[in-house]
Amino acid sequence: MPTLIAEISDQSLKGALEALAPFVAPENLKLFNPIALPDDQGDGELNQLAQKVVEAVRPKPTQPLRKEALQKLLSGHDTFTNQGGEADPALRNAMGAISKALRSVFAHDHAMRRLAVPKKTHFPDGTYRGTVYSLTPLGARVRDLLKAEKAI
Repeated sequence: MPTLIAEISDQSLKGALEALAPFVAPENLKLFNPIALPDDQGDGELNQLAQKVVEAVRPKPTQPLRKEALQKLLSGHDTFTNQGGEADPALRNAMGAISKALRSVFAHDHAMRRLAVPKKTHFPDGTYRGTVYSLTPLGARVRDLLKAEKAI
């Protein structure tokens, strides 16, 4: 039987644990207190590179499409699921602007692949389905930094 690990922090969680009690043996139900994470999680070089990327791509208040594009790119966007299979020229333009901004950090044409790797997907009959973006460790760190400063 699986072990359930949870932190009791409010009444709704207590209710959820009580609801699970008939399905989980009491000895498998474990409670814990949160453990503080260290301030610097990860490699120092990765953090320095992520800071440079954040400086290059941080959306200005006058760039709402860049903000939206960063949110999508850094969340594992799936063009089929999220866009219903419809092309989005505004998103494509915003992604192009992000790519151009990244050239100040990476001196190559496919700089976006350093943040998220695109993978074309197909239906079983072989027709194109869409593109799924898989986040890289650098992309995840950039996302965390941008979220921490509430830029995305």
